[in-house]
Amino acid sequence: MNHIAPFRQAIQALSEGRPREALPWLRQSIAEADEPELAGLNLGMALADLGEFGEAEPLLLRAAQELRHLAEPHFRLGRIAAQRMRIAEARQHFDTALAVEPDHVMSLVGLAMLEEAAGHPHEALALLDHAALLAPRDEHIALFRLRCQAATREPQAAMEIALALLAHGQGGVENARLAASLLPPAEALPKLEAGAANQPVNWLWSFAIALAQHAAGATEDAVASLRLASLLSDGAPAVAGELGMRLADLRRHTEAEPHLAAAARGLPTDPGFRSQHGITLFKLHRFAECRAVLEAAIRDFGPLPALLGNLALALNAQGAQQEALATARRNPGNVAGLANQLGVQPYHPREGSAAALAATARALGALLPQPSLPPHPRGFAPERRLRVGFLSSHFARHPVGWLTLAGIEALPRDEIEVVCFSLRPNTDALARRFHDTADLWRELPKLDDADLVEAIRADAPDILVDLGGHGEGGRVAALAHRAAPVQVKWVGAQSCSTGVPAMDWMLTDARETPPGSEAHYTERLLSLPDGYVCYAPPAWAPAVGPLPALARGHITFGCFNNMAKITPEALRAWAAILNAVPGSRLVLRTHALADAETRALVLARAAACGLDPARIETHGPVPHEELLAAYNDIDLALEPFPYAGGLTACEALYMGVPLVALAGSSFAGRHAVSHLTNVGLPDWITDSTPAYIARAIAACRDVPALAALRAGLRARVAASPLMDAPRFGRNLADALRRAWRERCLEG
Repeated sequence: MNHIAPFRQAIQALSEGRPREALPWLRQSIAEADEPELAGLNLGMALADLGEFGEAEPLLLRAAQELRHLAEPHFRLGRIAAQRMRIAEARQHFDTALAVEPDHVMSLVGLAMLEEAAGHPHEALALLDHAALLAPRDEHIALFRLRCQAATREPQAAMEIALALLAHGQGGVENARLAASLLPPAEALPKLEAGAANQPVNWLWSFAIALAQHAAGATEDAVASLRLASLLSDGAPAVAGELGMRLADLRRHTEAEPHLAAAARGLPTDPGFRSQHGITLFKLHRFAECRAVLEAAIRDFGPLPALLGNLALALNAQGAQQEALATARRNPGNVAGLANQLGVQPYHPREGSAAALAATARALGALLPQPSLPPHPRGFAPERRLRVGFLSSHFARHPVGWLTLAGIEALPRDEIEVVCFSLRPNTDALARRFHDTADLWRELPKLDDADLVEAIRADAPDILVDLGGHGEGGRVAALAHRAAPVQVKWVGAQSCSTGVPAMDWMLTDARETPPGSEAHYTERLLSLPDGYVCYAPPAWAPAVGPLPALARGHITFGCFNNMAKITPEALRAWAAILNAVPGSRLVLRTHALADAETRALVLARAAACGLDPARIETHGPVPHEELLAAYNDIDLALEPFPYAGGLTACEALYMGVPLVALAGSSFAGRHAVSHLTNVGLPDWITDSTPAYIARAIAACRDVPALAALRAGLRARVAASPLMDAPRFGRNLADALRRAWRERCLEG
């Protein structure tokens, strides 16, 4: 009896929908029972219901071997495979279950779900007709059949079925998704709103309305409808997840996170909610939590590309460059997988070389459509006024904004018409300046590649300048379909070649891409005579203070770059510098350091590289004005490598802090080289790690010289090509004209 009691308690808990409580009793039953096979099967089923597929799968595989007369283990394995997007494997498990038990209803339903997901509603219906004969009173099967029937009808007739499903109030969110998708939002919304008026407490109406509002681009309205659906449904996990998704779309990540966490708990078998929860934690710079969520999801769902891609970014953000690249390389060698690899590879101390990056970029480009040069409807007059489009998600307070706005504002408007194609709404002060400077402003919603390109083509830009690359919010791969006769890459994840065959030019300068660099780019190099960017400092930048070492009596080094850029090689160089400069300290300041576990990892990594953690100050994020003011506590900035600072270098120099840079081979490795040259400080650029260490040590030996340089550095920067907007605007216009003339010669 003692052996039987735990199993009975477990079965009762399972029957009452309490799988978590059943786990210890099932484990006890496996250990103590004379025939533990059924306990093992039920434990696998309970774990699968909890989304813990990594632990469930081996138990179910064992049950399939030991209980060959049962279809259930194969059915459960099929569901796990389907959730892991292993469709052929899922189909095989469902077929095996039906071979064991030809009338296994849920395996028929499982196959029907695969057919529905593949867009084959007729095939799904045939399977459901069989299932309905076997289980004529199963309401879920009946509703599923109706949903598939709707997918086989013309839209208006299908909508009537979908509305009837919603009015029924059963069947869950898939019926709401169907009703919201059959007709254009303008036609669907009145019908859905009428249904909600007739059944005000049926939350599925509000949920469907929210989906249609989101499809129409009315995300704020969708959030309001989802809040109502959440209230009416008593916090249904699917509603919480959708609400979290929409809040994340609005970049309200603090609000989104608890909703996504609730969805992940309530629907642990849904990989989408668990993935989005990880992404939102990443946005909140809670990198350790993000990493834990994504690693658990990969254990359960397997190496899904989205999960691997996000985990690679989280690892990189913690400064684990080697783990990040290894994770990115687990992704398939398709466009998305290689783009993810290009997102982390430039930070890697060895694989971040120009040659290695070019190889990855070319592999990506080989998978994209080859470019064509269709006739341009406005003709190819080489000297006429040009329509130049700029494509970005970051027309705002972002490195893209600070490094491009002044140059775009300074373009000669009698020669160039400016069009801004915005991929994301932005409302801050820089966004307003971008909006004001554009002759034409287009807000582009989330579109697939072909539709995005068509939307841009409708405005007929002569030249399209991409400001996103393969980074967050970037759509550079879509431009393989060619949205303009001339396409140029500039700023925005500009770390290396894009590999996109239709990207004609890379906007650069002779320091970013010195002679001999051409082999590392699939684009032609469109070189500006000075720097490749024009820095626009914020009006709230505080005054430059005196050199801190004068009052403190010791040197304070600083690096305000993100942790992804701080490699073990850089840490070892910094250790050598601090060890040679008595009493010196190092200040690290970036978002990731607000995360306690990430901070501990960074300090442990520093110690392993010979850098005493007691000499390091770590600080998390602060408002931008406070970040700039923090440079008044820094005597000398140490640039990371191989990925150098871009905007960070500009800000340090503007705040009177010189920086020691190590010139790399890649575009990412030479940002500071460009900026230092343009402000007249080429002697702060080094070409080897020993030279980098020696230059920093030498600078510390002459504190009066450091103080004098600091006192005049802002004026030097302001007078330099780095901030000369009229000069930059003229240079940019000339470069774009040069690219256009060459296109005209091609006919």
